[in-house]
Amino acid sequence: MRIFKNGKPAHSEKRGVRAFFVISCFLPCEEQQEEKIMQKKLSVILASILAFGLAVPALAQETTLAPVVVTATKVSQPLAEAPASVTVVSAAEIAERGATRLDELLQDVVGLRVVSSGTRGSLSSASIRGSEASQVLVLIDGVRLNSAQYGQFDLNQLPVSVNAIERIEVLRGPASALYGSNALGGVINIVTQDPEATPSNQVGWMEGRFDTRIINLASARRLGSFRYRVGLEGQESDGYRDNSELEQYTISALFGYAPAENVDLELSAYHLDYQSGIPGAISWPSPQAEQDDRRTLVSLKLEAPAGPFQFTARGLYEDHRNEYRDPGGWMPIDETHKVETKGIELQVAREHDGHSLLVGADYYSDDLDSTTIGSKDQGHGALLAQYQTELTTALTLLVGLRYDIHDEFDNEFSPRATLQARLSEVTRLRFSAGRAFRAPTLNDLYWPADDFSRGNPDLAPETAWEYELALEQQLGGSGRAMLAAFLRDADDLISWQPDENFVYSPVNVNEARIWGVEMESSYELCPSATFGGNYTYLHPKDRASDTYLTGKPRHEAHAYLVLKPFTETIVRFDGRYLRYYPDANRTHKDYFVADLAITRAIMLGTVAVDATLSIKNLLDRDYQANPGYPMPPREWFAGLTAHF
Repeated sequence: MRIFKNGKPAHSEKRGVRAFFVISCFLPCEEQQEEKIMQKKLSVILASILAFGLAVPALAQETTLAPVVVTATKVSQPLAEAPASVTVVSAAEIAERGATRLDELLQDVVGLRVVSSGTRGSLSSASIRGSEASQVLVLIDGVRLNSAQYGQFDLNQLPVSVNAIERIEVLRGPASALYGSNALGGVINIVTQDPEATPSNQVGWMEGRFDTRIINLASARRLGSFRYRVGLEGQESDGYRDNSELEQYTISALFGYAPAENVDLELSAYHLDYQSGIPGAISWPSPQAEQDDRRTLVSLKLEAPAGPFQFTARGLYEDHRNEYRDPGGWMPIDETHKVETKGIELQVAREHDGHSLLVGADYYSDDLDSTTIGSKDQGHGALLAQYQTELTTALTLLVGLRYDIHDEFDNEFSPRATLQARLSEVTRLRFSAGRAFRAPTLNDLYWPADDFSRGNPDLAPETAWEYELALEQQLGGSGRAMLAAFLRDADDLISWQPDENFVYSPVNVNEARIWGVEMESSYELCPSATFGGNYTYLHPKDRASDTYLTGKPRHEAHAYLVLKPFTETIVRFDGRYLRYYPDANRTHKDYFVADLAITRAIMLGTVAVDATLSIKNLLDRDYQANPGYPMPPREWFAGLTAHF
């Protein structure tokens, strides 16, 4: 089978804020000394975190707007009160990184690993706490992006410019109690910008190595009850490998109308046109292969009061056409796959006197027309409920349950519970447990039988229970520090395995136990310098064979330094280190990578211009995030964005 490429702080804060502080000590070492040196480095990291967690007071911070998230409960609430492990990548972070792609914005999030197949535009996917890519649900403004055919979402096929993103919310842990299938490992929700009363127009141009060019146009405004946002982006690149050229265009539009208080009607539409060469693995190149994707997504959402409740209804339509051709392969391939998805979501919510209730339902239908698989369809719906209450002034309980109904397999219950204790004004302790599942894909179920592979219509969903204990500390206006431990037991994991005739087919055979620890913090050294980082330890094992799972890093660490040496100038350094279990990962090699970005705001008359210079892979490392697919050498990007 071929898988597609694709305020100042309160008095108590001044006395008692504790910071978990991660130091930067990720330097390359000689091969024969690597194990001993890495053990010393990781010991220093852990000792530093614990020492600062017990003894280092946070610096006083000016009042800033507290981040608000929606992904954890489908209801807006301050990040500090979210009953789950959520990381927010803010608009300010997006700007200072000089990023041009979604995967670049996600690669340094704690507990999340980006697996890229190398060249710009190549398949890039997300893993959360050791999950598979199909076990991570990706949303844009709450709308699903995962493919019904192959389960995952290619992060390089985001149908909107990164310049239109307001924030990215990453929820780590099971979320099927709210979102159903694919949310076994976690959820990534891309929240786009909401138009403001002041007109906002922008024109951006960026050039980069390997003849990379990115041009984007955008306009947004709120006029009384009406608002709009439109955007267009085109990017092209020759790539650094043979047959890795890319042409990609996106068009996005949002129109909203709010005729009365708490009443809102919003229409959003996204279109992606993607064409790319597929160079293949270095051991199995495909010099003539190419892939075309055209994807259109439309969402219509209504919000209105219904008695004491707030009612939300959303209708969805998506058309995704994928074409793959490889005339030069040992078996020439010319395939076309079209998936049409329709969906409706209904929700009522009420918050009153420390209580929050949400009840909802949804239904989706997926229709596949494929030159390989033929015509297939499936329907699936769900009922869900969630209740959150303050048991005491310091103790909050959340319980949730979702019941999924599917045409092709047994129905699934997904319960969830979280107990959160407020130990002080700035410290919270949380325990949570939840069950999640991942449904088989259309490819898993219906891949046609041939001499090499076949689908399995008798597959059951993958399921998992996950438990988490987390301690979170607010650090004034600078953010928060976090220490979390988690355990996930997964059953019926789907694996493509050969039979006695070496014909591969998906079967429910694998069982896994993954436990780990996550730590993250940021610390303002002075008004012009901020330092921070995160660390994730994973212990992933197959429960049946008691062997380590392949492709799961044992240690993953990230450190960053943000400097403001001059007015309106920001310099950011990022470093990432990954280390695998050597016995289980013969083809996965440890690596350290550093990036640099410099941004400066300039006024030219009445026009504000943002100048950006970024260097990816600053040290020019030779490494692979996905074995067989080399990552680009040192790359530079320079661009200007005018706002008027």
